This record gives sequence, structure tokens and C-alpha cells, in this order.
Amino acid sequence: MSIIRTVDICKSFTTVEAVKNVSLSVDQGEVVAVIGPSGSGKSTFLRCINGLETITDGEIYIDEELFEKRVKGHPHVRMTKERRAEILIKTGMVFQRFNLFPHKTAKENIMLAPINVKKKKEQEAAAQAEELLVRVGLADKFDEYPARLSGGQQQRVAIARALAMEPEIMLFDEPTSALDPELVEDVLRVMIGLAKSGMTMLVVTHEMGFAREAADRVVFMADGEIGEVGPPEEFFTNPRNPRAQQFMKSILHQ
Repeated sequence: MSIIRTVDICKSFTTVEAVKNVSLSVDQGEVVAVIGPSGSGKSTFLRCINGLETITDGEIYIDEELFEKRVKGHPHVRMTKERRAEILIKTGMVFQRFNLFPHKTAKENIMLAPINVKKKKEQEAAAQAEELLVRVGLADKFDEYPARLSGGQQQRVAIARALAMEPEIMLFDEPTSALDPELVEDVLRVMIGLAKSGMTMLVVTHEMGFAREAADRVVFMADGEIGEVGPPEEFFTNPRNPRAQQFMKSILHQ
């Protein structure tokens, strides 16, 4: 069963069409890596899925429920704010920037949403936060504030924060692009662990090693469109799309 399904979604910013007729399904337990040159619409596509951007045209289904449908900018789905929030809870999001509250400890950052949104008791939320920090390799950082954490550690707290809402799918928007190279590996290790645990993941990334090792499918985007979709071993050894071939050549010569 697909957890996320988009049908011909488009997103325009004034005269720029950032996403053009993109149709994609992500099945339960699947890891899909979205790659492509900068400015190809990858991040915009991801932001459309979780409602951070409003699509211009097309349909978005979450757990096979029609979440969004627009025709030439006009909405065709009537849904209460409460129901939208219930559906969006199924999608966890990790951004390029960590966006942690600086006045809250790592544990407190993770506890906030479960307490305020899911109405968990503080003791239960605290136990869950500690368990998740252990899971992402930060067992000794429960009470540290973000300023005392490295960028990679902050991103791992952000991953734990998203997991605390017990989502059905995790969306990652270039989660390592803001990190120094030596900090990338720890974050990727956590993401690979999530993939191996069966978490459904849609990952926009420039990390070709992650896409090759952890993804079930690779989606190549260019100029706002999907140019090619296939298993990593096929895409990385023999891309068929001319733009994908050009992209891979540029990666190899970096």
C-alpha cells in the first residue's frame, strides 16, 4: 500500500514552474532517494507533500486518503484544519536546518510535540525522548542545549524529534547539506539504520553513497520533472535519461 502518492502535481511561483506534473508513489517500508541538480524542484516537491507549499495543480494522497487536490490553483478538497493536522502527523520532516529551540535541552526539544500535539504525559514523553536519543547515538546528551552540540548532533536530535511523533513516513530535505563533511557520516549512519529498520523514507539528497546503499528506488529530477526512476544498481551503472547521464558525469568529475 502506498503511504504517499502524488498525481500530476505542479507548483508555480509567479512565472516559474518549479514542479511539473510529478507523479510518484512511495510504498510502506520503501526508501526512495530523490536526486538531481540544484534548482530541479526536489525540495519544493517534498514541501508540497507535507503542506508547507500549496500545489497549483494535481492530487496528493496520504495513506490513500485524498489530502489535497487543486485545479489551476483552486482547491477541490474540503477538509477541517483538525483533519488536515491528523493526516500530516503521519509525515515526519527533517530539514536542512535543525530548527531546535535554543532554550530547550535535547530531551525537551523532542518532548514538546508529543506533549502539545499528541497529549502525552510528561513522564511518558520524557522516557520516549531518552529512548530516541539512545537510538540516534546521543545517550550522553539528554540535558545538553543545542549551542553545546555539533551540527551533526543537532541534526540527529532533529531526527529523533520527528520520530517522536511516530510517523508512518519520514521526509528528509537534504539533511546533511548544512553540515561540515566530517559530521555527515554520523547522520547518514542514523538514516541507514532507520532504513534497515523498515521505516518508510522519502529522501532528497546529494549523498550518492546513501542513495546507492539504502534506497530501494532512485528518482532523478531535472527542471521540475521526473526524468528517470529505477533501482540504484541500474541508475548508477547505466542511467538512460540524457540529463541523468550528464548529472552522473558531473558527479564523477567532482
